[in-house]
Amino acid sequence: MSKLKKLSSVDLATISDDFGEILEIEVSKAISTKELDDLDLDIIVSYENNQLDVDVDVGVTFDKLSEITQDQVAGAIDEAYLKFDSYIDENYRQ
Repeated sequence: MSKLKKLSSVDLATISDDFGEILEIEVSKAISTKELDDLDLDIIVSYENNQLDVDVDVGVTFDKLSEITQDQVAGAIDEAYLKFDSYIDENYRQ
């Protein structure tokens, strides 16, 4: 695997926004919007010593009648991270 390009603050903002979009897409694939009352994404991106670290906290409020499990949400997050890895490889590696 090649190393990351030097990332600017603009790059980090773009990465955060794009990861948010990837997460929303993957969660919407796993959870019907009819069963979802609220989705809150808190994405923290840091870049130190040429190391990119991305943490996400996903807050989900389900409809009262929803049968969605936390495992389904966790699966969507895992899938989003896989897609995000590919996104970083395609856009930010030398």
